[in-house]
Amino acid sequence: MRRRVCGSPALAYTGYGRWTEGSVMRQTTLNLPEELVSKAEAYAASHGTTMTALVRSHLEAVTSGGTSPPDDDPLLAYSMRRLSRRDAIKLLGLRDYTGLLILLGDADLPIPRPSAQEIEDQAALFEKLWRQG
Repeated sequence: MRRRVCGSPALAYTGYGRWTEGSVMRQTTLNLPEELVSKAEAYAASHGTTMTALVRSHLEAVTSGGTSPPDDDPLLAYSMRRLSRRDAIKLLGLRDYTGLLILLGDADLPIPRPSAQEIEDQAALFEKLWRQG
């Protein structure tokens, strides 16, 4: 999938912090047993990712020729809550959070979910503000 990012030529995020100009993500149909698809969808959902990201990750692993992907991909690290929003934006050379969201979508990576504690804190704050009315 190609997108125009901040006035740049059509760029595609190819994973592991790499960009390529003019690259197109190809949509592919796979014939898989229904039970396997259901299990894979459940696995992806429970791990905060997508089927596409799972398949891409496994295909990259088996075709890498024995090399492993770099652990320093800022987009993947942000998606997995290992890197702050601010640091991800800086490391990826983006202008703002909008660019980061576009990259996550292009890479088919999920937006990081807040932790259970963050959700509880937000709910408590909302309740406090609601009561102040």
